[in-house]
Amino acid sequence: MPLTDRMLTGAIASNPAAFEGGGEYRYCRSCDELFLTSARQPDKRHDTHEVLTLPALNPDGRRRMERAFRAFITRWPEGRQREIEAFAEKRGWELAWELRYGGGALDDVESAEWQIVVGNELRRLVKQVRDQLDGQ
Repeated sequence: MPLTDRMLTGAIASNPAAFEGGGEYRYCRSCDELFLTSARQPDKRHDTHEVLTLPALNPDGRRRMERAFRAFITRWPEGRQREIEAFAEKRGWELAWELRYGGGALDDVESAEWQIVVGNELRRLVKQVRDQLDGQ
């Protein structure tokens, strides 16, 4: 099956990007296949193939989305920023950027704004992978 942008988006969004830990998503150009591999459970089928390691939206342990969300909320009033920060101190940043009725800190409008940022970053990362695939 040909590699679709939707497939790439899902792999990038869920990519732990930690080979020694949770693993990392890669794309095998020889097999035209996405796969997850790790030091603990290596996928040896592609050892002799040409593979591309995919980028990650939020790599394990790197707090990339946390930093992006902290920067994002600076556009909101200071009082709201303090509320979000207080929430994050108690329950964590990964929950802070979720919707209130899902246990997070954001209302519908705030969440919609944040999803635009996340969606734009995912599209940028998909384009980066496409450019790498087309250039090689």
